[in-house]
Amino acid sequence: MPVSLRTMLADRSLALRLVRADDAALDRRWAWVHSSDLADPTPFLSPGDALLTTGTQWHDDADIAPWVARLAERGVPAVGFGTEVVRAGTPEPLAAACEAAGIALFEVPYRIPFIAVARAAADAIAAERYARVRWTLEAQRAIAVAALKPGGLAEVVAELGRRVDAPVALLGTDAEVVHGGPVTPEALQEARRMLAEGRRAAVVADGVALQTLGRSEALRGVLVVGAAAQHDDAVRAVITSVVAMTGLALEQDRTLARTLDHLRSGLLAALLRGERELVAATSRALWGALPSEPLTVAVVDARGARRAALLDLLESRAERARGAVFHARDGQRVVIIVPEAETPVLDYLADRVRLTGGFVRGARYAALSTAVDEAGRAADRASGDQRLVDYAMLRDDGVLASLSGDDTRRIAASVLAPLDEHDARSRDELVRTLSEWLAADAVAESAAARLGIHRHTLRARVKRAEQLLGRDLGSFPARAELWAALVAAGRA
Repeated sequence: MPVSLRTMLADRSLALRLVRADDAALDRRWAWVHSSDLADPTPFLSPGDALLTTGTQWHDDADIAPWVARLAERGVPAVGFGTEVVRAGTPEPLAAACEAAGIALFEVPYRIPFIAVARAAADAIAAERYARVRWTLEAQRAIAVAALKPGGLAEVVAELGRRVDAPVALLGTDAEVVHGGPVTPEALQEARRMLAEGRRAAVVADGVALQTLGRSEALRGVLVVGAAAQHDDAVRAVITSVVAMTGLALEQDRTLARTLDHLRSGLLAALLRGERELVAATSRALWGALPSEPLTVAVVDARGARRAALLDLLESRAERARGAVFHARDGQRVVIIVPEAETPVLDYLADRVRLTGGFVRGARYAALSTAVDEAGRAADRASGDQRLVDYAMLRDDGVLASLSGDDTRRIAASVLAPLDEHDARSRDELVRTLSEWLAADAVAESAAARLGIHRHTLRARVKRAEQLLGRDLGSFPARAELWAALVAAGRA
């Protein structure tokens, strides 16, 4: 039990008498006990130190209130006044000043030396420290035993909760509860922030302790210990041991996850070959049934740490909601398959990991290869402004809108390079002129009106472009190829 005025008053051998204190002041923790009759003892006190005095330092009662105010500012929890040394009884101005400052006040009888009070407090503080060390060792032993049980991490989290007498939860990489709970909305928000920052951290917010698990470049979750826990050194030592134990277990899970990652890639290849029954049987044994049709098939780009974070999120979701998702790496990209009703999860993943990608709705396993190809084309059109592109948008935009791959853009830039070089040296705006001319079905009058130039000027620019490109733009194939280059370059 922490040492406080309440515990000291319970020691009948000291015969201490309470003068004034509310419940908060009675229970305020004492770090130590000093005695002093200095006019200003605060340089020799630390926050939490109780002070014993006989009052010889006060020349008159006017000195008492400023003296008490200095103690309050220093963080002194209680004052013990030694009676019958200078004064018979406790001065009323001292009682009033202590009450105003929120400091507990008690009397020490003349027959009780101050050293006896200090020794009793020191013994109580030492006993408390020993009790907390013993509690720490017993808690760590119990948690180690729990780790050996079939439940593993779930048993560890439950045992920690029992030992600290507070709700404890283990959150996954998606900040969802994996074991234990409950977790307050504020704690969940803080956990999401910690995971998003991607570095190891430990914070206490509103009495709730949160500590990340895993390495900075590959966080594996957050351990949350509720506000009811006493967050002293003993509890922090136990939490630290649990964090180390949990981190090791999760790293072992990561090794297994890498093996499963290769297996998933092989299963995806089998699905694309049409071997659905084989894949379904394997999936049922490990993760549950395959997602039900109709499907949403996504292809996403996420590299390095982002891809690792994405795979962790998907693995966590697959474990919690069996049959809700199938995912696998396909080269440098990740393929995600979910029931069409679960399509919004893609937006959640894009926000958490800041990935880009494309997707197809209403797909079937029988045409999965086509769906993956179409989702990949949509992914080619994704950008920071539009992280996820629905392939249906490309179909609505027409065939030429699909010309967006890196190779296509490089070819288009090469085709338009002579025009760009000319425009850089002159004010002809050949690229813009050709774009408007082709959009107007090669009708010079209409295009010239849009550009605000004479039709003869437009025809002269088209002729100059033919010379630079080495092509006769009077033929439909040449015009179609140029239009395709403009579309692929995003300039039409």
